[in-house]
Amino acid sequence: MKKTFKTTAFIIGYFILMSTFGIIAAVPGNVEKVAKENVRREIIRNITCPEFVTENTEANDVKALVSVDENGNVNLFEINSANPELKNYVANTLKEMKIKNAVPTEKFVLVVKFRVA
Repeated sequence: MKKTFKTTAFIIGYFILMSTFGIIAAVPGNVEKVAKENVRREIIRNITCPEFVTENTEANDVKALVSVDENGNVNLFEINSANPELKNYVANTLKEMKIKNAVPTEKFVLVVKFRVA
């Protein structure tokens, strides 16, 4: 009976220990994910819909591959849109943008959908 109790206690202790290590290992990934989401939100808040966008179409969607450095500067690696004028507008806006309270991020895809009310 004592051997069964020791084995059960060992298995439970091992499970708790491994679960704790798993949680600790997962935290940096969550921090990076939250940082990217906060940066994404701030970027989208700071890009206004230009007056030349007059209708709601998928051509008004812009996809960009970006990152943010430790100084809050947005680095643009690639940008795509069916609307060349909108593509240039977003590229210029991102190059001039500085993010407040930025945590440096790795590259991520930013999707901006311009819609008129």
